[in-house]
Amino acid sequence: MTEIKYPVKNPSRIGTIIGMIALISSQSILGLRLWNQRGVFYTSLTVVLLCLVLLLLTLYRTFFKKPTELCLSNEQIILNGNMINPKDIKVIMTRGYFKPVIGILPYRRKIVPLDMAFRYSKDEDKGISDLESWAKMNNVKMVNKSFQTWI
Repeated sequence: MTEIKYPVKNPSRIGTIIGMIALISSQSILGLRLWNQRGVFYTSLTVVLLCLVLLLLTLYRTFFKKPTELCLSNEQIILNGNMINPKDIKVIMTRGYFKPVIGILPYRRKIVPLDMAFRYSKDEDKGISDLESWAKMNNVKMVNKSFQTWI
């Protein structure tokens, strides 16, 4: 197998964005209704600020971060500038059918790291088939399974 490159981008985090907006709204209403109770007000304010930071990070990663490149070579994967050896990969997981999200789970991890989750910008079917053949060639398990990432 020669070196194969695909443009990839971060997975869409619409569910996280909607959840953060719901949390910000509910905590803002709670804080405004109970503004004279200092403990509740400051707790709500803290939650709102934390959710705003997470919302901004999620919006940046989803909509503003430029696509990167996935490079499949004989002995490693290069993703977001990180070299990943086959011996370090526990499993490669695929989530979804339309615009599938791929997560690479390293050994000693229970949650897929943010920089190891991606979706193809174009040629999804060819990209997934090439990734499957790379996984088979390097004895890495590849499954269709839902997975979690941070944020």
